[in-house]
Amino acid sequence: MLRNEYKALQVKDIDSAGKGKAQIAVLSDIDNEGDTYEKGAFSWKSGGGQWAFMIPAHDKQAMPFGKGWVYEEKGAAMADFTLNLQTQAGREWHEALKFDLDTGNPVQEWSYGYRTLDSAKEIRENRQVRVLKQLDVYEFSPVLRGMGSRTGTLGIKSLKDDAFTGLISGLDELAAALAEGPDRISETGRKQLADIHMALGKALAGNGDEAEQKAQQLLVDQVVAQSLMTLSRRHLRP
Repeated sequence: MLRNEYKALQVKDIDSAGKGKAQIAVLSDIDNEGDTYEKGAFSWKSGGGQWAFMIPAHDKQAMPFGKGWVYEEKGAAMADFTLNLQTQAGREWHEALKFDLDTGNPVQEWSYGYRTLDSAKEIRENRQVRVLKQLDVYEFSPVLRGMGSRTGTLGIKSLKDDAFTGLISGLDELAAALAEGPDRISETGRKQLADIHMALGKALAGNGDEAEQKAQQLLVDQVVAQSLMTLSRRHLRP
């Protein structure tokens, strides 16, 4: 079964018209979760690349504020993107990203969402790694924390593990049910979600200074907690 996964990318540039470039991956790198890439992993589709939407914080319910062309160049996966400045979200993100890039060292982080269509386990550098051979990149997003070997940052890619497959695959179904009314979650389901959310919040809050703790907690609120809601599917009222 295909599942959603996430990794970091780095925005290199953005101009006044909303056009920019991002580096998605260095194909030869082995990241801190033991993944690397085969040449063609991103450019296997007809035309040598693939289109992906830009959405905030991997929120599939949000309106895209831009799109990008993902391709390979000189041993790296790149994305040439354009923000939709005809939309309010596009204009707001354009201003925010320009400010971040023009003011001191950029701190905005990004990650992209993809599904692995083909991969294999191999021994590289005296350890077993997963070689990603064919990826379906469907979105990239500004986030609080990304994941990647060159950025050294934290992210939600760990949710790809088999233990969390049910969380991710059922999220759309839960969202549809919640749209009909939040009372469709039973008290048992609500308590389960609250307990998990609290445990994650405590774990994350133990790292860094006060500002870092607040950022980490917000990450839980915006991303992880939403995915964990899938656990309540079994407690949905008919």
